[in-house]
Amino acid sequence: MDQYEEQEHEVYGGEIPDEEGEMDAEFDMTAGAEDYQGNDQGLQQDPSSSKDLEDMKKRLREIEEEAGALREMQAKVEKEMGAVQDSSSASASQAEKEEVDSRSIYVGNVDYACTPEEVQQHFQSCGTVNRVTILTDKFGQPKGFAYVEFVEIDAVQNALLLNESELHGRQLKVSAKRTNIPGMKQYRGRPSNPYFRSRRPFMPAFYPPYGYGRRMRYSLLAKRWARFFSNSMNALAGTSRNFRLASRLLGLDSKLEKSLLIPFREIKVECTIPKDDGTLVSYVGFRIQHDNARGPMKGGIRYHPEVDPDEVNALAQLMTWKTAVADIPYGGAKGGIGCSPRDLSKSELERLTRVFTQKIHDLIGIHTDVPAPDMGTNAQTMAWILDEYSKFHGHSPAVVTGKPIDLGGSLGREAATGRGVVYATEALLAEYWKAVKGLTFIIQGFGNVGSWVARLIHERGGKVIAVSDVTGAVKNQNGIDIPQLLKHKEATGSLTGFSGGDSLDPSALLVHECDVLVPCALGGVLNRENAAHVKAKFIIEAANHPSDPEADEILSKKGVIILPDIYANAGGVTVSYFEWVQNIQGFMWDEDKVNKELKRYMTQAFHNIKTMCQTHHCNLRMGAFTLGVNRVARATLLRGWEA
Repeated sequence: MDQYEEQEHEVYGGEIPDEEGEMDAEFDMTAGAEDYQGNDQGLQQDPSSSKDLEDMKKRLREIEEEAGALREMQAKVEKEMGAVQDSSSASASQAEKEEVDSRSIYVGNVDYACTPEEVQQHFQSCGTVNRVTILTDKFGQPKGFAYVEFVEIDAVQNALLLNESELHGRQLKVSAKRTNIPGMKQYRGRPSNPYFRSRRPFMPAFYPPYGYGRRMRYSLLAKRWARFFSNSMNALAGTSRNFRLASRLLGLDSKLEKSLLIPFREIKVECTIPKDDGTLVSYVGFRIQHDNARGPMKGGIRYHPEVDPDEVNALAQLMTWKTAVADIPYGGAKGGIGCSPRDLSKSELERLTRVFTQKIHDLIGIHTDVPAPDMGTNAQTMAWILDEYSKFHGHSPAVVTGKPIDLGGSLGREAATGRGVVYATEALLAEYWKAVKGLTFIIQGFGNVGSWVARLIHERGGKVIAVSDVTGAVKNQNGIDIPQLLKHKEATGSLTGFSGGDSLDPSALLVHECDVLVPCALGGVLNRENAAHVKAKFIIEAANHPSDPEADEILSKKGVIILPDIYANAGGVTVSYFEWVQNIQGFMWDEDKVNKELKRYMTQAFHNIKTMCQTHHCNLRMGAFTLGVNRVARATLLRGWEA
């Protein structure tokens, strides 16, 4: 290397001209010579001028030869330097690959309908599964074999014992994974797939919803990744995973399992409205009706810019299992419009709601599909839907729930979700011979649900030692005066500045020491980063999917008792059912009756979950899912389902 550098400096001792510059110089000098030759005939006859021209051409040729030799020398040096680097990096890369392959197995004869999480579940008894890769063809279809990578190398020997074990009724072929050596081909029956990029690696802690081998444009993928860490997309991943685990415990037929996941109907409509300034604008609305085996489909309508069919489908599926867990005679549905309510005036929102209702009024109804408020909608939105629907079908107050009281809404609906959380908490604590009184509580989220939970716990003698919302967090080890905190927030719109407690870092609230932790806000707040540091003995999931799968596993190993969201926050839909019943009967209940019936439903649902836990030897989350899925599956079979 030093020899070549010395030669380089001996030849030039300065900057090396680039190829483009050399060609320009050649062109300019040649053109100059031609002009010189053609425009001055007298000089052409001058011997000295002719000699100068020849010298110039000779020098030009020498420059070209020197430049060519230098380029060749430089290329040779770069090639040798690159060869050394490539050799070392290739050796390191090959060593890493061999190390990974030593912890991996090849699994053949995998059923095409098998999912990565099912493969992971099949081999998890052998050791910690780090990755599952199901290979696909160029069309994204599974090829019938997979690779499983473990964390521990000893797990491979344990996995080999599962050779010829059955998954989906097929005998698996399990062998140690072989390492491909560069420059050599190792065949396993047929050449490797050139469309290797359609492999989809699977990480057990996180389950993407995209199909095998599908690839998305970067902008859309980034958008969906951002939304995945929001409540709704985490709900999709968690719900699908828990449904499949529950169906395995119940031993459901694979065809019935697939049938239960397929929506009954998917509706997509265009809603064009005039804005206040006279311009026309179009929005896309969705209504996914997931299942009606147990009764009319039930679910909210949300107005949000990120609404799309995948999100709505996930939430509709979740409603199917939630209504079944609560044992109310509904199926699941969900709807939404991709708009930003904050950017629309009240009159624009009304026009949009009425146009949406006009498009779907034949597909909803008292005994068909009963919408309710959700994110971005409220009681006024339901009033507009009721009025527009009634223009086509006559006065029909039972077509929606969550209405204003004056239009048939139920007393107690505002507090229903928070009150249901408290009833569920009391049922859980009673199982461990405990009561709300005297225990310490931390509440993450102080909106409608969180504030009602805090108020009702305070009334029952519980000690709320910390609360938080988007404005901040406050703590008081002796217990916060909740009525005073509610007055402070109503007056200031914030928790900060409250004199009855000290400020607290909101990120530290979830790991603060307490008896009961109640997440009431966003999904995914408990994850692998903080789950190991949680000090609570009980977690009540008042929010939708506050614990991701990794956190769920970590907390379970720590012995933390988790009351799952699919049951804990079912108070809202339960009182919606009461409202529907009152509208059909034309007889309204007083608030005491609403609360009494809500407590009866929540308490009975908990006992039913515990029965499923004892039957299937599972935790409360799986107990709730097996309860819900079993009820829907039984109703489907009783109504005459055939494969």
